[in-house]
Amino acid sequence: MKNEKIVFYDHNCGICTCFSHWVQKRTNYWNFFPNDIDTVRSKKININEETLSSKIVCIDESNFYGAIAILKIYSKCGGLYGFLGKFLILLKPLYFLYSLGYFLFSKNRSKFSFLIKYIDC
Repeated sequence: MKNEKIVFYDHNCGICTCFSHWVQKRTNYWNFFPNDIDTVRSKKININEETLSSKIVCIDESNFYGAIAILKIYSKCGGLYGFLGKFLILLKPLYFLYSLGYFLFSKNRSKFSFLIKYIDC
């Protein structure tokens, strides 16, 4: 369990589910699980329920939430996406912009669901 690389995502969201499929096609580094509380408890992980219901969570060597979790996930995809993910993680002064972007996207993600048909997922 300690070495397991986990992502908890909103399995009821079409974009989130599409993202999980897209990443799984590119890397087997992550194990994706729904963010329901029973799944989290079965993994014996202690995460705040409010955070779990409002943000994507990835667990690697530490816990990452929201925009940083997305960048961390991308960083393991390899290629250009991996490079960009790693580079953007290094730019800590921009974290507030990443968080703002994540917040705005997550609050309006249903409006972006039309994009699913254009994504290879």
